[in-house]
Amino acid sequence: MGVPYSRQIKAAFDEVTPLVAAGFQVLRTSRNISILLAFIQILNTLFLGLAVLVLIAILLTVNPDLELERRIFVTPTVKWLASWLLDSSWLRVGIRTMVIGAGLGAFSAWYLVPDSPALQDLMEEGDDDKTGVDGDVES
Repeated sequence: MGVPYSRQIKAAFDEVTPLVAAGFQVLRTSRNISILLAFIQILNTLFLGLAVLVLIAILLTVNPDLELERRIFVTPTVKWLASWLLDSSWLRVGIRTMVIGAGLGAFSAWYLVPDSPALQDLMEEGDDDKTGVDGDVES
C-alpha cells in the first residue's frame, strides 16, 4: 500500500515542479516590472512638481499685483537659466544630454536584461541552431 502511494506522490511532484519553475520566472518578471513602474512613478512625480512650479511662475509673471514676488523669485531664475543656456554651447548641452541618457540606458540594460527569461530563451535557441540533426556542429 505504501509503494503505489509513493508513486502517486512522485508523479504529482513531477507535475508540480515545472509549475513552480514557471511561477518563479513570473515572480522575477513581475519584480522587474514593479521596479520599472516605481521608476516611472518617481519621474511622473518630478514632472508634475516641475509643472506646478512653472504654473506658479506664470502666475507670478502675469499677475500685476505680484510684482514684488516676480522680482524676487522669477527674475533671478530666468536670468540664471538664460545665462546657463547662452554661455554654454548647444553642442556641450547635447553631449551632456546624450552622455546622461546613454549612462541611464546602459545601467537599466545592465540591471534588467540579464534577468530576462526571454533573453535566456533566445540564447538557448541560438545554441540549438549551430548543431546539426545528429548533434554534430555545423561549420
